Amino acid sequence: MKRCLSLSLLIFFFCIAPIFQASGENLQIVMPHIIYIGDTVEIRYMFHSDAKLFDDDFDKNQAASVSLNQEYDFFRAQEESFTVKAASLEKINSDYTLSLSVIPWKTGLCQIPPFNLVSLVAQSRNKAPVNSQAFIISLSPFEVKSLVQKTGTRSFLPQAHPLILPGTTAILVVAAILALTAFSALLFALLHLPRVVRALEQFAYIYSLKRNSRKAIKRLRSIQKKSESVSSDKEFSALIQLAIRDFLNGRFGYNFSAVTSSALYPAFLDLCGGSLTPHQENAVEHLLSLFNRIDFVRFSENAVLLKADENNGQDERDSLCEKAIILIEEFDSNDDSEKEES
Repeated sequence: MKRCLSLSLLIFFFCIAPIFQASGENLQIVMPHIIYIGDTVEIRYMFHSDAKLFDDDFDKNQAASVSLNQEYDFFRAQEESFTVKAASLEKINSDYTLSLSVIPWKTGLCQIPPFNLVSLVAQSRNKAPVNSQAFIISLSPFEVKSLVQKTGTRSFLPQAHPLILPGTTAILVVAAILALTAFSALLFALLHLPRVVRALEQFAYIYSLKRNSRKAIKRLRSIQKKSESVSSDKEFSALIQLAIRDFLNGRFGYNFSAVTSSALYPAFLDLCGGSLTPHQENAVEHLLSLFNRIDFVRFSENAVLLKADENNGQDERDSLCEKAIILIEEFDSNDDSEKEES
């Protein structure tokens, strides 16, 4: 029985010895047990000290902790051998624990040279040391094994195809389809360049007509909204007529500003090659009817626009604006009808 107990204690000692390295009251723990180049090594160094090593703010508390500067000059000077990723110091009464996260870069024994903990803490807290006393930390070395020993590979691996991240296959398929579609469209455009140019010109022309119509309707709505600020019916009628003339100028590329109402029909005949379609004829008749009423109000001495009670419950100012907007929409529908007939 005693022999078995002795054997168990001996096995426990040899298993724990590489991890726990103690000297007097100091204790060092290194994890993991087996370390290779590039591994993150966690070092815990525990020691006891009753001396006032740091400033009063840290020493007077029974429990305190501070994050240490991993860019400490001493640590940076050792970057060829190891890199310090993180460091901290904790205390409970007079017991301290120094924690380091280290990545070794060389095989064999990795030795962290002794360093002054008082200076490190002071630099981390952006304070000067309270005294010239130094507290030197001497850590025990630990062994770093080679990756060749870990993997057993002694030669370079052959070239491999690039890996695709999970979930990106659908994105790549969609991107490929879009790229193929864009390439096909570009090829079609190059093979049918005159037709594509004509289509683009037609699109630009139609867009300009629609834009001109929207601008005229917006202008008429603004006149209708600000009707109360225009005291004279003659001035109000002139504003509507001017908005329609500007619309016609932009649509037909012809100066209608100086064309009298009586000369409008011959002007449209000239623009349309001597004859009008039924849709065009209808739109021009509505235009002449609207202009005749406006001219009567503008140039007759006592003519005024009818009020709501005199005009079937609708103020004639609003009625003229609505008729002008309908006229503009009618010109747009005439263009659409001509396209369908062609």
